[in-house]
Amino acid sequence: MPPNLPKPICAACGYDLTGATESAVCPECGKPLVEVLTRATGGVRHTSERRVFGIPLYEVAQGPTEGEKVGRARAIIAVGDDAIGLIAIGGMARGGIAIGGMTAGVVSIGGMSVGLGAATGGLVISGLLSFGGAGVSAYAGFGGVMAAHVGKAAMFFQIW
Repeated sequence: MPPNLPKPICAACGYDLTGATESAVCPECGKPLVEVLTRATGGVRHTSERRVFGIPLYEVAQGPTEGEKVGRARAIIAVGDDAIGLIAIGGMARGGIAIGGMTAGVVSIGGMSVGLGAATGGLVISGLLSFGGAGVSAYAGFGGVMAAHVGKAAMFFQIW
């Protein structure tokens, strides 16, 4: 391998595929190499110097770096593959306000969302308000299929 090429990795699990010549699948996750083989790009990292109670004000972490499978952002405002913060945006986001593919937070917006107060997305679970394709809420649900105390949906199931 020429020295200037980044190392080969599995796009699904982040496994280092250097020297994997005996198999047509990733040794870690079992996915076919023709679908998941990629080269490490080094990822993007930026963390603010400003701190609030010792926590960075913002952090951006996209793509894996050395020793990581995904970019992990931990800050007041976190943006990354795996984000945790007061405001979290990413593929997997957890925080006060969480926005992304899989989310959990007080207010949660995503494909699959769990919200303490409110949640919206394709599949939602919420303590107060659910808006989405399918959901469960302790109080109100609005969407395609909902189970809640009150709500409007194509199919509605009243919990109590």
